[in-house]
Amino acid sequence: MLILVPILILVAIIVAIDQLYFNDPTAKNMSSPSEKHQKANDTNATQKYLDRYIKK
Repeated sequence: MLILVPILILVAIIVAIDQLYFNDPTAKNMSSPSEKHQKANDTNATQKYLDRYIKK
C-alpha cells in the first residue's frame, strides 16, 4: 500500500504539468464577435490594398 503513494504523486505531477503546459488549443481560438469583425475588416482592407496597388 505504501508503494502506491509515490505512484499517485507521480501521476498527479504529470497531470499538473500536462494541464499547465499543454492546454487545449481550441480554447485560445475563442474570441469575441468584435474581435472577429475587426479581423475581417483588416483582411478586407488588405485585399483592397492588394487589388488597388499591386494587381494593376
